[in-house]
Amino acid sequence: MVKQSSNKPGNSTDQQKKDRDKRKMQRKDVKPRPDEHLEQIPFRLREIMKSKEKMKMGSKKLKKMRTTPFNAQTETSDDIPVPHFRRGKQESESAYLKRMSRETEHVLFLTNNQSERQPELHLEETETKSNKQKSEKKKLFDKGRLERLHKKKLSQKEEKAEKEMFKDEVQFGEVAMQPPALTAKPRKAPGKSQGASKDLLLNSLLGQTASTVKPSMARQRMMEEERERVVQAYRQLKKQKQEQQEKQEKQKSMKKKGFK
Repeated sequence: MVKQSSNKPGNSTDQQKKDRDKRKMQRKDVKPRPDEHLEQIPFRLREIMKSKEKMKMGSKKLKKMRTTPFNAQTETSDDIPVPHFRRGKQESESAYLKRMSRETEHVLFLTNNQSERQPELHLEETETKSNKQKSEKKKLFDKGRLERLHKKKLSQKEEKAEKEMFKDEVQFGEVAMQPPALTAKPRKAPGKSQGASKDLLLNSLLGQTASTVKPSMARQRMMEEERERVVQAYRQLKKQKQEQQEKQEKQKSMKKKGFK
């Protein structure tokens, strides 16, 4: 009993191998698909091949290919499809004629029972709608253009008025003997009494007022002595500087002679 149970799993594996081989053989025997060779080509190479084919076809053919499905849809949605007859390989002549008559009768029935259409009116409606849209767009464009022109004219008028305000008309031969006097007082100018004394510019900047009282004799003597002392000190400093310069020049000349 143990031997029989041990043989079963081996038989199952053999069976699976046989099934796999059969499937592989069936796959090999099947006719290859037209796009099967493209599956083994890399994606990038396929894209390059497609782009080259499109370049060879040209732009006109591509446009036709794009427009044909749309036209076919419109025809099928609006018009009754016209049958195209072709006799089959194993179809007899009588069966072919019967099929033709049956399909023609069906087309005639559909045309007789079709709702009345007026394609000319439909075209006129579409044309009127498109014309209305165009006229509205044109009105909006013209309105914006007029607003821009109006703004431009206003700005030009303002500029012209400003130029005329600052323009001074001078007659031929007129000579100005002095600069123009400002008669109008500025708004933020400080008020000044008529009896006020005119301060010096330097004193006004420094925030000091010039004393109008005459100094005493003692004060004058002290000021003269101070002035003389300052002058003497300045002369001494100048003399010392001159002596130092002379010494330096002598030393330089001595050095030059020693080198020689």
